Amino acid sequence: MKSLSFATLFAALSGFVVLWVASWSLDAETQMPLFQAYWSLFFASAGFIDGITQETTRAVASARERGVRGSANPWRLAGFAAATVATVTLAAGAVAMAHFVPPSPALATGLLVFGLASYVFQAVLSGILSGANLWNQYAGLVALDSGIRLVLAGVAWAAGWGLPAFLAITVIGAVSWVAILAASKQARGQIRAALDVDRPTFVRRVLSAVLATGASALLITGFPAMTTAAFAAGDGTTAGTGAAVAAINQAVLLTRAPVLVPLQRFQSALVVRFVEQRDRIYSSLAVPIGAILSVGAVGLVAAWLVGPWILRGFFPPELFVPGLPLGLLTFASALMGALIITGTAVLALEQHAWYVAGWVTGAVVAFGLLFALPVALGTGVTETVIVALTVGPLAGAAVHLASLAGGARTASGATSTAATQHTN
Repeated sequence: MKSLSFATLFAALSGFVVLWVASWSLDAETQMPLFQAYWSLFFASAGFIDGITQETTRAVASARERGVRGSANPWRLAGFAAATVATVTLAAGAVAMAHFVPPSPALATGLLVFGLASYVFQAVLSGILSGANLWNQYAGLVALDSGIRLVLAGVAWAAGWGLPAFLAITVIGAVSWVAILAASKQARGQIRAALDVDRPTFVRRVLSAVLATGASALLITGFPAMTTAAFAAGDGTTAGTGAAVAAINQAVLLTRAPVLVPLQRFQSALVVRFVEQRDRIYSSLAVPIGAILSVGAVGLVAAWLVGPWILRGFFPPELFVPGLPLGLLTFASALMGALIITGTAVLALEQHAWYVAGWVTGAVVAFGLLFALPVALGTGVTETVIVALTVGPLAGAAVHLASLAGGARTASGATSTAATQHTN
């Protein structure tokens, strides 16, 4: 597990280095916002596919623990899923990619098809390695995925390559699964690992997991792409809009990491906490939500005071954002963290539909405001993004909290019934 912790940290840091390198390699007005949009589009789409990893991990681990072998084959599902993903991506790219990457929609679509189709197989291998407790191999997969991008970004910067190279760099890590299988005998030995369910059940559970992970990925990682689309950045219609979008997208990415990366590391512990305290779920939520909001408040002040100095010292002047917006975006990240926590509590009470509903509500509200506010009120890029990233998570968390009321009553009733039966 220690190797996985280091690999996760490396992946987080390397992603920021790639974005930093891109900020110095690409024009802030015309190229950087397009790269940011493509980056977020790829990783938001990959977020949907991550649902395959979650269910494959559970099915492999359960089969090992219980000695149960079902008929499901994750690689067969991966083949069908990859073909489906490729077809849908190709069709969607033909219609919409010109809005995200106007200079090279065909290239961007082709690379996205390749990257996402390959990522399906990477998701399956990730699930198998995790479920089989091959943590070193899984850590190698995570590190290699990020390391390829990091090295190639440095090469692209040194060589003076432009946007097409960075589009390719975005998706190239998705082929890491091939290298891991080629290099690791243990990984190859688990390629036919047993699952604990039959094919129909596995497919149904994967689809449920895909919906859940996709809903959260849209709001967490897909926002820069939507911002670019909302303001038509880099299309030449509004002078200075491209740079403004690039600056605010970079600020969103930078202010999320200090809050959300540590939280994601503690999600498993939160699941245990909420399961053990399901009969008093609201009180069990108070500490983690209070902690994340406190971190957000401290981050607001720190980003307000120190953030501008960091941006001036390490990033191009075109990507500068004042202190107050940086602080507000940091606190908005804490609100996103609160949504993650309430979602974890909902899952702990096995309310999967409400989990999805909360994330979908948050995404719909945030994206709705992102597109509606500039038209209705004429708000600028910065104001619009701050409002959307504040109100959207609050709306999603409200749905989760409302659902927990029913879950808590059910859990309390079950506990009381069990206690009565025990007494009798």
